[in-house]
Amino acid sequence: MDTDVLKKRLAREKIARRQAESLLETKSRDLYLASEQVSKSAQLIKAQSQQLQAVLDHAMASIFLVDEKDQIIRANRVAELTFEMSKEEMLGTDFFELFSPETRDAAHGYDAVSELHQELNTSDKSIESVGQRKSGATFPMELSITQLDMDGSTFTVWILKDVSARKEAEERRAKLEQELSQAQKLESLGTLASGIAHEINTPVQYVSDNGHFLKDAFTDLMKVLEAQETLLKAAEAAGVLGDEIAAVKACQEDADIDFLKEEVPTSIAQGLDGVARISKIVTAIKEFSHPGTAEKSLVDLNKAIDTTLTVARNEWKYIAEVETKFAENLPMVPCLPGELNQVILNMVINAAHAIESLNKEDLGKITIETLQRGKMAEIRISDTGCGISEEHKKQIFDPFFTTKGVGKGTGQGLSIAYSSITQKHDGTISVESEVGVGTTFIIHLPVGEAETLKEAV
Repeated sequence: MDTDVLKKRLAREKIARRQAESLLETKSRDLYLASEQVSKSAQLIKAQSQQLQAVLDHAMASIFLVDEKDQIIRANRVAELTFEMSKEEMLGTDFFELFSPETRDAAHGYDAVSELHQELNTSDKSIESVGQRKSGATFPMELSITQLDMDGSTFTVWILKDVSARKEAEERRAKLEQELSQAQKLESLGTLASGIAHEINTPVQYVSDNGHFLKDAFTDLMKVLEAQETLLKAAEAAGVLGDEIAAVKACQEDADIDFLKEEVPTSIAQGLDGVARISKIVTAIKEFSHPGTAEKSLVDLNKAIDTTLTVARNEWKYIAEVETKFAENLPMVPCLPGELNQVILNMVINAAHAIESLNKEDLGKITIETLQRGKMAEIRISDTGCGISEEHKKQIFDPFFTTKGVGKGTGQGLSIAYSSITQKHDGTISVESEVGVGTTFIIHLPVGEAETLKEAV
């Protein structure tokens, strides 16, 4: 081969090699730049993903991304805490297993597509349901649904919020409103009763005064009648004033004077006794309906119980005998007088109803005892009624729980008593009972702080 030809070929190969090297360098540079861009994009996507996960984890609700097969493919930190499961445990599992068995079928029935807003693909209302934690505990929750279309597949985003605290707050508010309504009713009735008692007190007072006047007057009249009888016997023995004596004796026979001498004192005494009882009832009503105060005052427990028994007499007098065993020298106890009176009244009425439920002809017995145990005053209210089963003992102080027949009880008496003693008086209330034997409610009230309070009037 000619040398010139070889030189030309070698020159062409060098040029081609330089062009290839230049192209390779250009491509390498482009590849490097593309790799840098991909790396930056990956870092940006990772940062955005971390930001999104941080937002999800700091949301105030459980958030789940669920695929068309109802499998969980993403969940936030709140979801882990709410359902007591790790993210690994939840991913790939059936989303509807997070609902309680009773609400699972209904949850399956939530048609996300039909519930979604046509433009926003978002549920326009929240739904209440019940969730179930890993431990099996259930809780109320509020949920909403959002639809996502990605890469030709449809996903749903479920936002679940544990509303246990809100429900509890609503229940507490409803209970407080019910107690407030009850207190307002009792205050109105107390004001009315106090006014009526005041009005009754005036005529009772002058009936009592007239009764005592008649008693004293009849005593004086009896002295006149005895003197008249002595005079008649003397005149008759002297044989004088025969016609006048006969006229007086005729008047005595017409008036049945011997009967009057015997019965009038008894009648006056019974009248005065009745007036005294009315006066006691009026005083008890005025004391019982004394307007409640926001501050505690010193209360004589024995007197408060006696007053309540007088007011509630109609509830128990045909059903039971009441025996009181009051401790002597029992210290005054700091109480809200109106609240305490209501507690004792509820207990006495409850005891009477327990005895009445036995339908026995013989009277039952209610025993109320007071005593001091250290720094606590104790009140024991016992009855010989039907008793309370072990099962019902656990619920006896729950609001609206009652074992009485329809129209006989509202389930509020013992609940209000428990709330008043434990929350407003810092005391305790417990129950001992045996079915068919009877029940004893035991109330403990602290007697401390007495020196800083005034005596209730």
